Amino acid sequence: MPKRRMTTYKKAGMMKKMRQDQRSTSKPPPPPASSSSAPILYSQPPPTVSQHLPPPPASSSYAPSQPPPTVSQHLPPPPASSSYAPSQPPPTVSQHLPPPPASSSSYAPSQPPPTVSLHLPPPPASSSAPSQPPPTVNLHLPPTPASTSAPMHPPLPPPHTSAPKHPSCAVQPQPSTSSTRLSSPPPSTVVQPQPSTSSVAALVDKVKSSYDVRLELLKDNRPTSAIDKKQLIISVDDIRRVLDIAACTVCYAPLTLSAKTDCLSSKLTVTCTSCDTGVVIRDETAKTSEGKNTKMLENNVKGVFEAVNNNIGITGLNRIISTFGFDTFSQGKFTRHAHFLYKRMDKQYPVRMKDVISAVFTHYESYDILPKPTTGLLDITVSYDGTWMTRGHSSHIGVGFVVEVDTGFIIDREVISNFCQVCSSREKRQLPATPEWMARHASSCNKNYTGTSASMGTEAARRLWSRSTQLGLRYTTYVGDGDSSTYQAVQQLNPYDVPVRKEECVNHVSKRLGTRLRKLKKEMMTTITTKTGNEMRRSLLSGPSQLTENTINKMTSYFGKAVRGEKDKPYTSTEDMRKSILASYHHAVSTDDRPQHNYCPPGINSWCFFRRGEADRTKFCRKHSTKPGYFSKIPSEHRGAILKVYTDLTNEDLLKRCMKGRTQNSNESLHSKLWMKVAKHKFAGISRVNFITQVVILEHNFGFEAAYFPRHLGFKTTACKSANLQFLQKKSIRSSTPRKTVRRQRKKSGNSSDYISGGF
Repeated sequence: MPKRRMTTYKKAGMMKKMRQDQRSTSKPPPPPASSSSAPILYSQPPPTVSQHLPPPPASSSYAPSQPPPTVSQHLPPPPASSSYAPSQPPPTVSQHLPPPPASSSSYAPSQPPPTVSLHLPPPPASSSAPSQPPPTVNLHLPPTPASTSAPMHPPLPPPHTSAPKHPSCAVQPQPSTSSTRLSSPPPSTVVQPQPSTSSVAALVDKVKSSYDVRLELLKDNRPTSAIDKKQLIISVDDIRRVLDIAACTVCYAPLTLSAKTDCLSSKLTVTCTSCDTGVVIRDETAKTSEGKNTKMLENNVKGVFEAVNNNIGITGLNRIISTFGFDTFSQGKFTRHAHFLYKRMDKQYPVRMKDVISAVFTHYESYDILPKPTTGLLDITVSYDGTWMTRGHSSHIGVGFVVEVDTGFIIDREVISNFCQVCSSREKRQLPATPEWMARHASSCNKNYTGTSASMGTEAARRLWSRSTQLGLRYTTYVGDGDSSTYQAVQQLNPYDVPVRKEECVNHVSKRLGTRLRKLKKEMMTTITTKTGNEMRRSLLSGPSQLTENTINKMTSYFGKAVRGEKDKPYTSTEDMRKSILASYHHAVSTDDRPQHNYCPPGINSWCFFRRGEADRTKFCRKHSTKPGYFSKIPSEHRGAILKVYTDLTNEDLLKRCMKGRTQNSNESLHSKLWMKVAKHKFAGISRVNFITQVVILEHNFGFEAAYFPRHLGFKTTACKSANLQFLQKKSIRSSTPRKTVRRQRKKSGNSSDYISGGF
């Protein structure tokens, strides 16, 4: 008879019993029982404490006769009459308070003293002082009585957040040349003194981000403290029930309530039935730029602002407020409030942007870059990119942003629209556009450009460069993508007496290799005959171990790493960048019969296995056939076309424009922020897009809390809203560069799996 296998439940029960037996055998024996009547004596000195108490206040009502206790203060021995039961452990750490004040206030507990307390309750106002201090553990003294004039804790000095201004403790900018890659400070023509190696190494981890730079430059524009105001949602009937049991404070007569609601706002009037005593509770009204009151009530304005700013519109707002029993907005009322916000923003936005321009001047002056003495204009480096409201080439609205590359400040923007709903409706009904009607409609027409959607980005660039001198700036260096039409339009405009120089965004350049290889794969086609006798077109570079999609993605990644380079080892010339790019190609085509590692970096720390083997012959050097290169199995007659792609992408003119390694990341981030607030699948006019663009710019430059628009309408911000805005700001900073943070931490830990230039 075969032996039966042990079931899982039986095996688990046996293992549980074995663990219980082990615990019972390893458990120490209980301590011997002692008499409950005998007091417990200390066999060693009582424990001490190592924490200073704050100094007592300098007041007559709390004036100890001796200084406060310091480090290492012993507990008093327990009284002879008290004893501890064997089931309770002796007290652990305790600490004496300063002697009680010589006044009528005392601490006389009516029950045995507590064991542990974090905050001492205020002493009662009667009875005599105790003969000894209460045996409680106190980490913080309670607040002083009302009669005390001096504070209990002295004010702490503010934390030191500003960086040292000594020349040896600040990183100075490098001189700008066409053959040296520099990071962010602006390119100065004046050679600055170089800091020592030790000071630079000490400040590596303290390099400020663009957000920190903007926050420091605009520190005078931070908002004031919020008010501690809570809002309650309560029905009028509930308020009347409360007033039924209330009475007038003058004549003790009953009170009456009259309520008038207006969507989210309300007006409550509580009056006495016999005298003229009464209270009126109403919302505040918005103020104009001159400080005059308007008819727009606070809660209604805030509700419409959040509906417009968060892309829920009148439909979403009415669905929310009707859930809580409020009257809904009509279309006319919502439109009036929205246009009120648009007009107020048009007046407030230029005032706030003057502070941004002033901050840019201050930032450049810190690097001894001053405006031209003849013109008074400051030359800066900006990045520009255009975005469209809808996908494809049929969008009616386009937006262009100009961003200063060193601080990340948004300098200017332009919103372009080639469509007006009113004009389009008039054309469909075949109504004539008379001069009188055009004059009346010109101020509200949404169409400010006549042209195609594809040319909106070019037109926006022309307008932005044309009015740059009105801001006291000249955009002499422009960081752009591969769109050459925008740069050509700026060159033809020639807004300054000096030419505008273009630099390439390295992120866009790194994608060009993948685009060219995919195009090459489609172009190299041939006709083959299948087994069934049918003819079909097929690429010469398709198939396993050929130019697959995985190979294209890998080589594009290595090309991008080579273009960006390493931050701690910047390129000193375009030849170094060219060798780094070509190293990835020649490494990928190397075989055992024909190794091509001349461009790979030498040394024991090289990413190339072949050059590491040359530097250290004692270590094993694998063969190429063990892990073939990505291009090694492509026929040699087809590699020439791939090499030509690499040659075109390493020309001298292109590499010069990539030397400083600048990107359009700020512009791409702005595009996502803008279209999150204005959905691409919904229609929106130019007025709303322009308003949201201004809101996004102020939030980016000043932060969410300082840019909160209802604050500038005369409304106070509650503590709850202030906390929410601070949370949004932290969330925005945390989600801006999550992958960079992970990569940096992985690199510091030494477990980085990322390759450097051509590293594979």
